[in-house]
Amino acid sequence: MGWLHAWIGFLSGLLLVCVFITGTLAVFDTELTRWLQPEVPPTADALNDTALDKMLPSVRALLLKGEKPFIALPSGRDPVLRLSYHDGHEVLTQPFAPQSGQQIATRQTVGGTFFYDLHYTLRSGSVGITLVTFAGLMLLTVLASGVIIHLKALIPDLLVLRPFAARLRAWLDVHVLASVPFLPFVFMMAYTGTFLHTRSVLPPESYVSLAKEMLAPSPRKSGPASPDRETPQLPSLPPLLHTAEKTLGIGQVGSILFLPDTILFMRTDASGPLRTREHVDFSYDSHFVRHVLLTSPLTRTQQVMEGIHYIRWGGAGMRWLYFFSGSITTLMIASGLILFLMKRRKISGDRPLFQLAEGVSISVLVGLPLACAGLLWGNRLIPQGHESRINTEVLVFFSIWMVAAFFGFSGCFIKKSFETWKILLVAFSLLTVGLGFLDALTRPGWQLVHTPTVFAAVDLIAFGMGLISLQIARRLS
Repeated sequence: MGWLHAWIGFLSGLLLVCVFITGTLAVFDTELTRWLQPEVPPTADALNDTALDKMLPSVRALLLKGEKPFIALPSGRDPVLRLSYHDGHEVLTQPFAPQSGQQIATRQTVGGTFFYDLHYTLRSGSVGITLVTFAGLMLLTVLASGVIIHLKALIPDLLVLRPFAARLRAWLDVHVLASVPFLPFVFMMAYTGTFLHTRSVLPPESYVSLAKEMLAPSPRKSGPASPDRETPQLPSLPPLLHTAEKTLGIGQVGSILFLPDTILFMRTDASGPLRTREHVDFSYDSHFVRHVLLTSPLTRTQQVMEGIHYIRWGGAGMRWLYFFSGSITTLMIASGLILFLMKRRKISGDRPLFQLAEGVSISVLVGLPLACAGLLWGNRLIPQGHESRINTEVLVFFSIWMVAAFFGFSGCFIKKSFETWKILLVAFSLLTVGLGFLDALTRPGWQLVHTPTVFAAVDLIAFGMGLISLQIARRLS
């Protein structure tokens, strides 16, 4: 069990840290998008029906380009209208004032959905989904073996924390304390995440044909609509919205999706624990087409699993609980990786394979958080009117990660691993502690004293993470 826990834990843990860091951030993907677009006002007036129709020219322009746009209606998490579409790489979004329907001038950004995409697919499509699903299976194996290993000494281990003991003992205490209280959460997330993509692990076809399908080049978009099949004029949306609300309930429509021949009024994910994806469809000539709600036992099970995993129905308190639990789970996995390296340093520290393993660990444990902080800095420092601004943000993220990885590998192979850990941790501290000051200098309408907002939350969380990172770096000296 010890061998299984150590080796499966290390090999899968490197990927799982990436999954849990980005998944924890994706809990607040909507709020991060608001931080990344500081020009959007923090509050807005209630939705005016006429505002929807004023967005129709922008919707039609996207339809003519062959896109499938959707309008996200205002909610408690985001008070403005948003017109979004997926360009094949990123979810592009543009905010509109819910009272006037006028487009809000703001910077283009990858938004919080960037972290969701990393968590969900590793930005690798079907291949990434399969890797994440297998990592979830490995996590379940590691958790089971870890429980068996610590079962006898579980109570004593939980009651003892020795932060100033020898490094190995201190990290073991951190690993146990971060693991046991949050085992229900970790089991739940690992199981639901794996369940949602069972077809990736147990496909209904051979792995050979599946691999060929995944590795085949994706088909290009069809491009703009052809002249002989012109997109029809869009109908007025308020009457259709009110009709859809008679079926779904007042205030239960979360988004409006525009397909080539149909308009779908989708139930909001915040309506309840089941992520039903229920929708009411209309044709472009305003005629009712269908009401779609799948209620088979298997579908209901899927909806429950999605509701638990995505928690989009929960309030702010539930999202904070998921965020905190995800952070502690990340600490659990990270401390396990560190313990793996510490136990083998004396015997294998001079071997290239160990140096490679430590280099990868540095790249993941410090390089990824550094890149996440760098993305937030890049968002504020890249000029608002910069051409290909979204691609530049993505480039900043991966460039910082690659530089950190190169620095980590280099430091390990020249046997300066402790100095490498320390330098990168201090760099992360500087970026996160300084994020609040950057926000104050670059956000329109910033003021010292104001009601709590997503801006204050992001800045304070980053500040706290920076202090923790600085303390870890100090202990390495």
